[in-house]
Formats: sequence, structure tokens, C-alpha cells
Amino acid sequence: MRQQLQNVSLPALSGNADTLTRHFLTQFMHELQRQRGKDAYFRIYAAIESTAAKTGTPPEVVARALVESGLRAARESFPGKFVAAVEKRGTEPKWNIAAATEQQRELLEFWNADVTDYRRERRFH
Repeated sequence: MRQQLQNVSLPALSGNADTLTRHFLTQFMHELQRQRGKDAYFRIYAAIESTAAKTGTPPEVVARALVESGLRAARESFPGKFVAAVEKRGTEPKWNIAAATEQQRELLEFWNADVTDYRRERRFH
């Protein structure tokens, strides 16, 4: 029986993806299936790290390619440098060259919604 990942949107391969993105995505999905454990966020983090190690690419680059392909997961699922960069770029105006991409802005919204929902669930009545 395959384990479901909750509060996670896995990346999808688009027709216009470049070769490197395709390679990262297929390697990531393979590594994600190999990961064992109950914590979905750790499984995603470990799959990103394994993909980076096997492709000889920094984890931040792999994470960015996966986010551009649609990966949405909690902050804990991503390398720290990637999270810091996305949060910093998210504060830049859209016209600025250093601003976050549309997919990165969507990820920030996902993170903020996740925190809001978490806090709402934990309220005392």
C-alpha cells in the first residue's frame, strides 16, 4: 500500500520542461519512493538531498527546479538556504530582477496558508 502525502503537492512534468528539470524531477520521484518513514516532510527533504547528491548539484538548485515544476510542501521539506532565499525574494517588488518567480510566490502563499491553518486548528475554545 502506497503512503499518501498530506498537505503536499508533488511536481508534474510539463511539456516545455528542459532536460535538466526533467532529470531532477524523475530522480526526485524515484528517491521519494525509496524513502521510508512516516514524516512526509522529512521524506521530501531527504529526496531533495539524495537527488542533489546523485546529480552533483546543490540542493537549492534542485529545490528550485522542483518548485518551478509544482512542488508545494512545508518549509521543513526544503534546504535552509532555499527557504531563506525564497523568503527574501518574496519581499522584493515583482518588477525587481531579484524578485521571486510566480511559482516561488505561490510557495510562499502555501507556506503562509499552512501556518494559518495550523494555528486555527490549535486554538483553544
